[in-house]
Amino acid sequence: MFETISIGLEEARRAKNAVFAAFTSADNPGALAIVDAHGVEILCARQDGAPARMLGRARAKAYTAARVGMDTVAFRDEAVKAAGRTLDDWGDPKLTALQGGLAVRSGGEVVGGIAMSGNSTIRDEALARAGLEAMGVEAAGAR
Repeated sequence: MFETISIGLEEARRAKNAVFAAFTSADNPGALAIVDAHGVEILCARQDGAPARMLGRARAKAYTAARVGMDTVAFRDEAVKAAGRTLDDWGDPKLTALQGGLAVRSGGEVVGGIAMSGNSTIRDEALARAGLEAMGVEAAGAR
């Protein structure tokens, strides 16, 4: 029988709490998305005052990280730009090359994705990393 290991709701809740605790007064309100190994949403949250479009961006970043098995910036730089490809070449309209989505690994397997949106892409990624650390799993980085 085939088994898939994935992030669970408890890990997602820990991540959400850590991410929102990491916000500073200098940060804009943002949105968080955490998905399972297949890119399906486990937990999404939008802070008060965050534009609705931020949740869509966070979802796309988390989905991409989980589906391609690498952080979105690595996906953009290595699998799209360096390969001379476009996002359309991947045949999945949900993929994005926006920075801030992190693939999550456990025991060497991709188990999900986490992403923030609402601030600079660098800050979004830093906030997502706070959630990754709270889950107690590995960052996937490049494949």
